[in-house]
Amino acid sequence: MPQRPIGFFDSGEGGLTVARAVAELLPGEEILYACDSAHFPYGPRPLPEVRRFFLRFAQFFADQGCKLVVIACNTATAAVLLSGPPPELPLPVLGVVEPGARAAVAATRNGRIGVVATQATVGAGVYPRVIAGLAPGARVVQQACPVLVTLAEQGVVESPEVREEVRRCLEPLLAEGIDTLVLGCTHLPHMQKVIGEVVGPEVRLVDPGMATAREVREYLARRGLLNPAASGGRLRFYTTGDPDRFVRVARLLWPGRVHRADHLPLWSTEAPPAPSPTAGGNPGG
Repeated sequence: MPQRPIGFFDSGEGGLTVARAVAELLPGEEILYACDSAHFPYGPRPLPEVRRFFLRFAQFFADQGCKLVVIACNTATAAVLLSGPPPELPLPVLGVVEPGARAAVAATRNGRIGVVATQATVGAGVYPRVIAGLAPGARVVQQACPVLVTLAEQGVVESPEVREEVRRCLEPLLAEGIDTLVLGCTHLPHMQKVIGEVVGPEVRLVDPGMATAREVREYLARRGLLNPAASGGRLRFYTTGDPDRFVRVARLLWPGRVHRADHLPLWSTEAPPAPSPTAGGNPGG
């Protein structure tokens, strides 16, 4: 039914950039955000391990009645979807890599595209592979920026330390003459202001979260699943980590919208938890 929630999954608070973009585009939709903060960061982890972590959450989202799950994490998207969706997925899933790649190809003028991401996303080569399928002549250069991911997870997004680390990470990409930069980790759009100032107006920034939000709208519209409400979509938040810490950081990253989070205990694949659908609610968003 159209009133069912949209689920969002990430390793931490970074995926709030995607949830926020969907909430702004589709304000009537109920959003259920669940993150695996107990295992953050995903970037250094092997992709098969990340894939197993997500499959634990997939059943939770299904039990909560979600009509769609958005993997709001580039590393998890690479682990779960780009090598072929697992047949055991209990509900439809969209990732952020392909929308981001399509937006980058549409944005570039000289065919030189930079990607900043986690070690796992860079190592998997998912953006070069997807972009090559869309624009075979494009040149993609990548840079892992794990320090920036950790700073964003702490809610530190505009400090002198952030600016210096952004400069250090992006220098090799700018030296390659890129005109488009994909923020290939959902934590990085929280730093978009500083990143934009460092790269200058000649480099177009691509936030895969915004591109994903548009594809979520199109996906739901094609299937008659858009919530008809014009506003007031409820927000619910869950974390395998410390709920109080999640709320403190999330309030910095999404001001005014995150008031409470509930704890999800770590569980085995065979026995996922099933908290009440009313837990963790933020009535009226």
